[in-house]
Amino acid sequence: MGYFMNLKKFYTVARMIAICWLVFIIAFFYGIYIYANQIWPYPIVDAMQKFAAGDPEEKTSLVEKLENDLDIVPARHIVDCEKKYPIPSGYKELKGIEMNARRQLPRVFFSDAAPRGYRLIYGVFDFKKSLHGAILFGPDGNVENVWYTTQEDVEWHHRPDKNCYPHGFVIGHDGTIVTAYDGGTSLTKYDWCGNILWRNKGAFHHSISFDTDNAIWVWGKAGEVEKPDGNHLIKVDYQTGRIIKEFHMNEVINANPDIDIFSIMQEDTPEGSKWIFDAWHTNDIDPLPEELSGYYPQFDAGDLLISLRAIDLICVIDQDNYKVKWWRQGMSRRQHDPDWNTKGTITIFNNNMHRGFSNILEVNPKTYESNKVVDGERYQFYSWMRGKHQLLPNGGYLITSTQQGRVFEINEKGDIVFEFVNFFGKDEGFLALSEAVFLPLDYFKELPECTK
Repeated sequence: MGYFMNLKKFYTVARMIAICWLVFIIAFFYGIYIYANQIWPYPIVDAMQKFAAGDPEEKTSLVEKLENDLDIVPARHIVDCEKKYPIPSGYKELKGIEMNARRQLPRVFFSDAAPRGYRLIYGVFDFKKSLHGAILFGPDGNVENVWYTTQEDVEWHHRPDKNCYPHGFVIGHDGTIVTAYDGGTSLTKYDWCGNILWRNKGAFHHSISFDTDNAIWVWGKAGEVEKPDGNHLIKVDYQTGRIIKEFHMNEVINANPDIDIFSIMQEDTPEGSKWIFDAWHTNDIDPLPEELSGYYPQFDAGDLLISLRAIDLICVIDQDNYKVKWWRQGMSRRQHDPDWNTKGTITIFNNNMHRGFSNILEVNPKTYESNKVVDGERYQFYSWMRGKHQLLPNGGYLITSTQQGRVFEINEKGDIVFEFVNFFGKDEGFLALSEAVFLPLDYFKELPECTK
């Protein structure tokens, strides 16, 4: 009798194992079918997977992602710099702007030796009215204006502001600004009072620069944003937002078959070559201004100075026929923001990723000679990704160290004369800053009066 009872139990267990195994096999192949055809519940699973993974360059934990997406702490925007920057004593708290109580106030330093002019900073501030925005300091160090920017009020599908990063900014003489976002879905123009003047649907990123004909250039892809290819060079009319021109990096490659400088990041097989993920990481377009073209006789006004981070390349291309006129590769490591200037050289924000401190380099496009004009170690300056710089009329530099949440300005002697530290809190650290610009005293024309 005991034998038959044990045999019955055995068959019962065996049947349960077989059923479980069958369910597993069905679920496994059904899962493959769901992923292959992207049917329900694929969108839910895909969203959960992306949430857990985060951005490839994001170092937040799962708990921090939850804190961010539940709007407890903007953890995805708290920078993770390898070089901790202690705030010098004597820096003052920035008061007079309504910021969320969860953050401490930014710290600001203005030296009496700081050149008189306007200084504008664009980034993540955690205002009460918006997460992102821009702050304009006047010649006396007082706050002159604040823009509260967002891309959440669009009609199309988009990420919330807490899951995208402000990156790309210009300001016009009339006090209007244009903003872009990494991970965003819009390019937006605001007036001095914060009203939206126009908005373009698309994935625009990294940088925005004025051309000589009251147009702007930006990397990205206009229109559909579900699976954007951000490697288009886009020219936009500043007044109306109309897209004047858009072309892809592939057209630049096709126009330059004799110099194979763009295809380094390819996997090669007997059957052919294919691009690996983020093969260029396009991050800046800077047209040669008409007023500076005389300093660069080998180039023409409107030629585009571009930066491709993934392949350590900066080059100059003709915006009409896409021919490469000049290029330099390997001088910098994962650089950003190459700029023209009145010296006839090109200055570069050299991130120097994972190799110590960042720095600012200068290269002569005629001779290819280069030198380090700002030594990052002297200022404890390091941003392994992102970042901007500006060569100032007095020979100093305004530098945005994004991954330190800090902007600092040095004069021609190398002394710090202005600094903004976007301090969030003792344990959390600093909020990221996208870029800063110095504007001369006569920059603005006919600013409007804003009604409260």
